[in-house]
Amino acid sequence: MGRTPFQFEGDYAAVSQDEYKRRARDPRFDNAHRVEYAAMGWANQIGHAEFPPGELNKILADTDDKVPSHNAVNNHIRKAKGWGFIEVESNRRCLVLPMYHFQKGIGDRTCDEHGLRPHKRFRP
Repeated sequence: MGRTPFQFEGDYAAVSQDEYKRRARDPRFDNAHRVEYAAMGWANQIGHAEFPPGELNKILADTDDKVPSHNAVNNHIRKAKGWGFIEVESNRRCLVLPMYHFQKGIGDRTCDEHGLRPHKRFRP
C-alpha cells in the first residue's frame, strides 16, 4: 500500500521536521521562532504538536541548559501567536499551526489536548 498523494494548492515545498526539531532546541534563535520551530517539528497531520507536561519548557532551554519557567514559556507562546506563527488556541501542551501555513500528508489526526478525534462512520 502506497502513501496517499499530498494534496495542496499554492507555492508549497516540503521541509524536514527533524531539522525544525533541531532548530527548536537551538538557543541562538529568538524564543518566539523556537516555539514556531517546535510546532513545525512535532506537528501531526492536522497541524497539532502535542507535548507532555514540561516538555516544551525543556526544548526551550537556554545555552546553559536552564529550563524556562511556565510563565516564560507562556510569554514566548503569546509572542509567537502575536506574530501569527501559531493559532490562538495554542498552549504549552499543544502548539497549533495555521492551516494555510502547514500541511502534512501522513500521520496522526488527533489531539488529546483539544479533544480532537476522527469521526467514526456507521458501517452496517
